[in-house]
Amino acid sequence: MILSIMNHDEICNVLLKANETVRFVGVLGRNGDLVAGGHNPNVENLLAPDEVKMSLHYAAKRWETRRNMSHRVGNAKYSITEYERVKQISIPLSDTELLLISTDTKTDFKQIFDSVNKTLGKNYSL
Repeated sequence: MILSIMNHDEICNVLLKANETVRFVGVLGRNGDLVAGGHNPNVENLLAPDEVKMSLHYAAKRWETRRNMSHRVGNAKYSITEYERVKQISIPLSDTELLLISTDTKTDFKQIFDSVNKTLGKNYSL
């Protein structure tokens, strides 16, 4: 299945189930509004609901700042940020939508990117 065939909820559900280390998958709008997705019910949430909303907003703003120099260096394909307790992958789906994947720190990113590539019909590599 690829992005043009799947809706956002289907994309999030497929990726959420692709690897047990995935904590969260969501599609964000330009302002960080959650369009689709959610948390893995089998893992403990590290953030309160209001903190999740703030975190999504900040992720969208960080992505927006990456676009500021794209006219010089090209468009960002993805970003991986490692925190002490989680890793976060940001992948643009369009000019206005961002796929956000949160995993535990021991995640094999090749497996995650293989799932993303298969689901979205892309060819991201590390």
